[in-house]
Amino acid sequence: MIYILSCTDIQNGGGIYSFSLSEKEMKQTGYFPCDRPMYSIKSDTRICTLLRAPFEENPDSGYFFCDEKLENSTLIISTKGVVACHLDVIKNDVYAVNYLSGNIVKNGDIIAKRQGKSIHPTRQSEPHTHFVKQTHDGYLAVCDLGTDTLAFYDKNLNLYSEEKVNPGYGIRHLSFSLDNKFIYSINELIPSVSVFSYTDGKAKLLSTFNIKTTNPKANGAGIRISDDGKLLYVSLREENVICVFSIDNEKITLLQKVDCKGNSPRDFNIFNNLLVCTNELSNSVTVFSLDKGLIKEYLYSYNINSPLCVF
Repeated sequence: MIYILSCTDIQNGGGIYSFSLSEKEMKQTGYFPCDRPMYSIKSDTRICTLLRAPFEENPDSGYFFCDEKLENSTLIISTKGVVACHLDVIKNDVYAVNYLSGNIVKNGDIIAKRQGKSIHPTRQSEPHTHFVKQTHDGYLAVCDLGTDTLAFYDKNLNLYSEEKVNPGYGIRHLSFSLDNKFIYSINELIPSVSVFSYTDGKAKLLSTFNIKTTNPKANGAGIRISDDGKLLYVSLREENVICVFSIDNEKITLLQKVDCKGNSPRDFNIFNNLLVCTNELSNSVTVFSLDKGLIKEYLYSYNINSPLCVF
């Protein structure tokens, strides 16, 4: 079973969809209607989902839980910020980042507001938090695109350490090596992958691989690591490709750059020997076969309005 978010209003089919997946087809098995879901994560048998703006009285984002059958939902809790775009669930604690507000929020209660800016004139005039995930040793890794910062917090959102990517690159999302000694980031504003060493709540930038593009508006979006930890995948919007790298600790080598067969591949995920890509602006989900982790061939497309997240 896979799940895909349609980030539009309910009238246009917005909500969480579940599908069975094979090399021949995606078959819808369930649907939970909700307005403009931004990101979801599976936590045990529950799904936690961010909604862009669910409240009539204020512009804050919110989150709620439902079960894996897309039933029995909870009340919506505010993220205490605008345009929440990523979250992590750790036991009973929910951590969300609000992109426009530039903050991290725990359980809609504890708030850490970031400070600073970077060199991009329109995208980095203030903090823009874009990613949050717990590390293996209990810290929270946070990407702040607006300040080019990879930051680490403790579980109560006290800042512990920070490291920067190159100015103006706009760090977006992360993947962790299987041994947790290295972190790989997709940078949005300058399409690239940065490699960090990691130990005890602190990261050190080792290198950055700039991805050659043909479209000057190309920007980084998603990043995933293979189950065996040997391959790294990233997607680029505007360029509309998925890149595959081999990884050996801090060394990364570009192996493939493949047309995603859609427009604006905001997210993608790997399910056994299939890669599923959500193309936000073409209202399409594209499915590819994999051979030893490399993209083998395009199989088919499935239409869904504004697909954002697949898990």
